[in-house]
Amino acid sequence: MKITKTFDYSFTQIFLFASYLISWLSISTSIEDVLNFSKEMSLSEFINFARQLFNLLIFPVLLLFFFKEFKFINFRNEILLISLMIYFLFQLPGILLTENSYYNLGYIISALNILLIFILSNIYISKKEYFNFFYITFIILSMISILNYKTFVNFFTSESHNVLYTFFNVNELFADKTSPRSTGSSRTFLLIYLIINLVFFRFLKKYQIVKIICYIFTASVILLFQSRTTSTLLLIFVLLNFFNEQKFSFKDYINYFIIYFLTPVIFILSLVMIKENLNNKNILNELPIEKNLQVEKILRPFDQQTFSSGRFNDWKKIISKMNNSLIYGFGAQGDRFLIQQSASNALIYSLSSSGILGLIFFSIFSINCLFILINLIKIKIIKLNDIFICAVIVILFLLRSLLESSYAVFSIDYIILLTSINYLNRFKQVIAK
Repeated sequence: MKITKTFDYSFTQIFLFASYLISWLSISTSIEDVLNFSKEMSLSEFINFARQLFNLLIFPVLLLFFFKEFKFINFRNEILLISLMIYFLFQLPGILLTENSYYNLGYIISALNILLIFILSNIYISKKEYFNFFYITFIILSMISILNYKTFVNFFTSESHNVLYTFFNVNELFADKTSPRSTGSSRTFLLIYLIINLVFFRFLKKYQIVKIICYIFTASVILLFQSRTTSTLLLIFVLLNFFNEQKFSFKDYINYFIIYFLTPVIFILSLVMIKENLNNKNILNELPIEKNLQVEKILRPFDQQTFSSGRFNDWKKIISKMNNSLIYGFGAQGDRFLIQQSASNALIYSLSSSGILGLIFFSIFSINCLFILINLIKIKIIKLNDIFICAVIVILFLLRSLLESSYAVFSIDYIILLTSINYLNRFKQVIAK
């Protein structure tokens, strides 16, 4: 296996990192964007065309590399990735045998691209070089947040304080694709904070005040987005981080509570008061004396009849419609094919897209993730910063999959979970030594 190097990286390594970036950039596009090519297309249409075209072009090249290096692949160590690969392959019959759109083949190809990238990276890329995947992830997530700046402009210009829960149907900054909803936006900020702790650990360890400021900003934004799922995940991270730091004195309790719980709340209330003053309004004067805040202007609208936002009914509908294709499902995006919206649960999504056969292998992958986390605790390296942050990311996505399709479909969740769990699975033994 001859490796030619340039800039301290082989051409194969550069191709893998470039393919990873292309996979990231292809999110929100589909095969339809490629088939709609014409000389009259707008700039946004051309950008979407190019994003998906490159994603399709790297697939046969990655396959060629995969079969070329087949004999070097340690399949015993790749059960994690192979089980997920089989899950996505089981989505093919549903597309071919049902009326689901052939355009959804793009989701399967995109998912396989990421899997092939990591299987090959386990041959070609060292632990130090692997961090480039996290750097790329940090840059992409930061770009997504910056491009979504109009959401924050609306927050400061609107009379209401719950507008971060809303989203734009179409946004020219996202090449006329739908901009992130509150759940996705809040999750993005949480992930940015976690990855900052991962890749800039030494800097943050030296300057703790910067780390605290980053947390307060992240927590405040997440709470303003009012995503119940992400807010719960933030709380879980805070609790896990507390036990990881193992500072259990009374003073430590107080300091931790003030920094991680009280300060973000104070910051949000201060921000709301400033915002009211900027709009020449006083939040206190408009209310009866017995009230302290205009709750209706701060809290997001929600269905008082159900906390699940209708998820249970959606799950029942999907399961009731599975009789015609229970074995192999309805292919990628099977949930939207059946009920025209997200399943909001990874297991239900995997059942709808790949049937019982795919569900088995998806479950094997998820259970394997849990075993890896348990093994990290057993060998007592969970406290190492990179291991801890990656483990937290995996835990949060496993929990998020209970209320969102998450990593069951090609998405931000999918890419970041695989980046983190593959790091843990591959390097835990090396680190332990």
